[in-house]
Amino acid sequence: AIWVFGAGSLIWRPGFEPAEAHTGTVHGYSRQFSFWTIRARGTPANPGLGLVLEPDTTSCQGKVFRLQNQSLDDDLDVLWDREMSGGAYLPTWRPVETGAGTVHAICFVGNREHRNYAGRLPEDEVAAIIARAEGDWGRCCEYLDLLVAALDLEGLEDPAMVRLRDLVDKHDGQHEEKRQ
Repeated sequence: AIWVFGAGSLIWRPGFEPAEAHTGTVHGYSRQFSFWTIRARGTPANPGLGLVLEPDTTSCQGKVFRLQNQSLDDDLDVLWDREMSGGAYLPTWRPVETGAGTVHAICFVGNREHRNYAGRLPEDEVAAIIARAEGDWGRCCEYLDLLVAALDLEGLEDPAMVRLRDLVDKHDGQHEEKRQ
């Protein structure tokens, strides 16, 4: 069986029909906005930040999906086109703890050698960038809103992402008003 761990948009939009899905935790990684995005949620003149898994001493809660055997090749093609086309991620097998036991899943970990790797920026700087960036797929802050909503819907906790969203709201009063 092939499992895939979602830490970001895979949680709410996997792009394939999984055989099964569970919430899960991967240890030794955290969810971070540490990649410049110049198309999806930013532009070359006003780059946004994209989300990746970063090695860390903490853990990350997300969703893990088992791919269907009958559509395995197609589903992997969809995933690779989506996640691997820009080279920002390194597919990494990691154990993921779920309520149904531990599974080994492909996790998309940030590629620190990539030209768009921003590193770990100060939280307030990340919030300011997210508040102002917009690209082909919309505002960077909309992605953060979708993430926080998906985590809440799944009963998952990431206090850092909630805190970041609150900081983004301070940088962008319009964003906060639109969400309410």
